[in-house]
Amino acid sequence: MKLKIRKNRRKPFPFFYLPIPILINKNKSFSIIRYFKFDESAIYFFNDNDQYNVNKLFGFSIGFHHNNSVRFGWRPNNDLTKIEIVGYEYVNKVRVPTIPICEVNLNQWYEYKLRYIEFHNQIEYSVKNVLKHHNVIHPITLKRKFNLGYKLYLYFGGNKKTPHDIIIYCRR
Repeated sequence: MKLKIRKNRRKPFPFFYLPIPILINKNKSFSIIRYFKFDESAIYFFNDNDQYNVNKLFGFSIGFHHNNSVRFGWRPNNDLTKIEIVGYEYVNKVRVPTIPICEVNLNQWYEYKLRYIEFHNQIEYSVKNVLKHHNVIHPITLKRKFNLGYKLYLYFGGNKKTPHDIIIYCRR
């Protein structure tokens, strides 16, 4: 599926995704797997600190997403040749510092897996293609046995909206 975020927008158009409720059991693993490919349109340059803002790829909330959530984030790397993939989290209404995961090449498919690991209270970020596998595990705290949340989807920003049309390819 081709997802297009038009210039000066934040979400793809047409936007078909609705907040789908999920129930996360503290004692059971939960994961979401998606496949994405970025092309040259995902590269942009802002001549200020907004260049380092994180765009959101996908993830899930535990309650409201600005209270507790985990997501894959992305932005152009420093030399504007690849896409930097990061972990993007809120814990107890506090934005956690960006978690570096890897850089991905343009025009190549990658598998992105976001997994809650039961009993260990950890989130696993996994990015892989046929040549490389990147894996980062980060602690998270679930206070209740059952946690209601919802799935989160592609979103551009940061502070600024898209400087031009951006196309990202997705498959499940």
